[in-house]
Amino acid sequence: MRVLYALALLFAILLAELSCGTGNESVKKIEPGELSVLSIQRAARAAGIQLQRVEAEIPRARRPGVEFNTLPWDDSLLVELRARYDLAAVVDSAHGEWHAQQLLCHWVHNRIADGTPEVEATGAIEILDAAAEGKKFWCSYYAITYVQCALALGWQARKISLDHFHDAGGVGSRHHGAAELWSNKWRKWIYIDPQSDLHFEREGVPLSAWEVRRQWLLNDGADVEHVTGVAPDSVHKNPAIRWWDLPDEDETALFFWLIYHDSYSRWDSTSPSPFYTPRDSFTMGKTWYQGGDSLYEHAGYRLKLFRPVDNIEDLYWSVGVVEATITGVKRGQIILGLETWLPDFGRFEVSFDGGDWETVENPDTLVWSLGMGMNGISLRALNTAGVAGPATTIVLN
Repeated sequence: MRVLYALALLFAILLAELSCGTGNESVKKIEPGELSVLSIQRAARAAGIQLQRVEAEIPRARRPGVEFNTLPWDDSLLVELRARYDLAAVVDSAHGEWHAQQLLCHWVHNRIADGTPEVEATGAIEILDAAAEGKKFWCSYYAITYVQCALALGWQARKISLDHFHDAGGVGSRHHGAAELWSNKWRKWIYIDPQSDLHFEREGVPLSAWEVRRQWLLNDGADVEHVTGVAPDSVHKNPAIRWWDLPDEDETALFFWLIYHDSYSRWDSTSPSPFYTPRDSFTMGKTWYQGGDSLYEHAGYRLKLFRPVDNIEDLYWSVGVVEATITGVKRGQIILGLETWLPDFGRFEVSFDGGDWETVENPDTLVWSLGMGMNGISLRALNTAGVAGPATTIVLN
């Protein structure tokens, strides 16, 4: 009887080892690589798992090719801005992040009067304080205010400058300042013009400045929707830029020349930051002019600020996308390593099988244990404001 009991116990132990592995089983190291359906299938086979189906939603991660500077959520400037103007209340009624970002644009638009600046102001607090007293400001001051308010709410944003093409004998410059911000909903950068309470869409999808430019070069912007205000009260109209005065050109012509500013944006002429300027076949050999009746070369040439960028993806990086790699396997387990490009990074979180989000204690060694049936994992990165980037989700059967 004891012999039969011992044999049965031994058989149960061997069966458990074959099914799930043992705690002492060594991890099989594999060459780390980008997470994909193929890499998941290979890792599952190496872990002794037989797959029937793999479903994966893996946002593309891109790192910046140039240096950009931003402010952390707890920077004293942002703390004061957030509290003084109760920015949380500005977006409190929002139905999701993108709606909140539009509400902020609408708020900035209504807080500032358009006109020639009457006082010196370098940042959002000074601009908003002066605007509350009736002072007027140019487009770039709207953009600076929006960028800093967005940062104060935990979103990445940047100031941009733009202008349509004109040679030395052409019409005067329409030099303009606006903003772009990263949308976790759309997983992309979106152009925002708070001076005109405006963004652009194509087939219902908001566009970046570069995407608007591409549409203008393709067909004079015929497929671009010009959207002002916030749903459900948004309005589609063209032109939508409040000062547009070229009746023979669509306002998307404004997107020929572009500058992506490298900082979180202040009006500071004493120490201007580099001007990252996309360079392609359309701009090659051309000169950017400014001015009205008397045109002159853009001040960026004289100040040696222009930094040509040949690969547009160097400027359009992803914010907070989890860069997961499979670093090893055990029987019934896949080992993941996590990284991300997220200014002001806070933490990684994981959800197994649709459960609650949990903090990842060791991002270098995240163990995903697999059982019979459906197995799901979701990963996301959060900044110190608690704003979560796009989620990566994998489901195995």
